Amino acid sequence: MSDLVVIARFRDGPEAHIARSLLESEGLMAFVAETEALGALPHLIFGQGGYRLQVASEDVDAALAILRDAQLAPPLEE
Repeated sequence: MSDLVVIARFRDGPEAHIARSLLESEGLMAFVAETEALGALPHLIFGQGGYRLQVASEDVDAALAILRDAQLAPPLEE
């Protein structure tokens, strides 16, 4: 597998997992980073950049198109 790329950030864990599930239903592997840490310490969400949705670098364009069509692509702020 190639490197993982952050394609979206979410303030809300369930929304991040909905987006991940959508991508997986379309055949893409996707991961939500920070799930355990932010679930245990939710006050750290803004300092950590929220829940980060990641996909393989070769899947970025397809994943962004799927999220855009589903209106689940918040702006990515680095």
